[in-house]
Amino acid sequence: MEIKLQPQENLSGDSNYAQGFGRVTTPAKSFDPANQHQEACTFFRANGFVVLSQCLDTAELSHLNNFYHRTQAATPEVWGLGAKRKPHHRNQGLIYSQPLLDHPELDRYTQPPRSYPIVCDLLGGTDRVRFAEFNLRETPKNSGIGAMNFHHDAVTQDRLIREPYFPIDWLCAIHYLSNVGPTTPSFCVVPRSQRYETLKAAFDGLQDDYREVPIYGQAGTCVLYDTALYHTRLDGDGKQGRRTWHQYYARGGWLKSSLPTTDKYMRAPSPVLTDWNLFPERLALHPDPAMRLFFSHWNTAQGEWVASGFDAGVRKSMPRGEQ
Repeated sequence: MEIKLQPQENLSGDSNYAQGFGRVTTPAKSFDPANQHQEACTFFRANGFVVLSQCLDTAELSHLNNFYHRTQAATPEVWGLGAKRKPHHRNQGLIYSQPLLDHPELDRYTQPPRSYPIVCDLLGGTDRVRFAEFNLRETPKNSGIGAMNFHHDAVTQDRLIREPYFPIDWLCAIHYLSNVGPTTPSFCVVPRSQRYETLKAAFDGLQDDYREVPIYGQAGTCVLYDTALYHTRLDGDGKQGRRTWHQYYARGGWLKSSLPTTDKYMRAPSPVLTDWNLFPERLALHPDPAMRLFFSHWNTAQGEWVASGFDAGVRKSMPRGEQ
């Protein structure tokens, strides 16, 4: 494995190394989810992420990319374009936070057939998978150069000491909607870093096994990762952009587990991922019980919106509830 070491000034303090320690390796290998299901799950359990090939076909890629063109032209404000650029995404590119609210044509992507069976295995079974968030992102040319640090997403503190560690609490699936390589912005992970408090702790704990692994792939590639895993977006050369669809899943149901302080410990369902994400009526109250369960991971905002009868004014009053 080739390792490209970048010069570092010192190794003291985590805040000095938010953009990594420079141990950039060759890209991660990918798995065919249809023929290498178990191998993909085994790799994920060992490393905290896995790359899946050809998870979207040509028609799906065309449909999703056309959606970008159409909605950016028709409703630029939902992308944070123009004068109303969203402050929380400044320098990080564009994001359409809640497209499912107004676009039922995207519903079919919430359980994508190539990647979703592996998602189910990693979260403990089909009946434990809960929908958490769905958004579309675009990193335009020269967007956010040097702006993104290594970080993890939502975590629970018991991840540091519980046994067994699996199933995980949250899982994110990133589908590449454009080709990604060394010159484009690319996802990058630190394998096996999910049980460390800081990136510096992962560097010290993993020692020679510490790696920063870029993930390249053709449009249609899917990356599944544990949200506790340290990751970032590499910049590329700044001359090319990237499109990605991000979907988060939570784990439902109670589990028996253990901590060093007690023999018996019950893991609760994963907490809600955000306090603002909303599910439209057609999904939250879906006629299929299995789909209702999938969309049952409600936050307080969702509960209030349902109680209002899905009132448009209530939605508009909530964060990112714009139409």
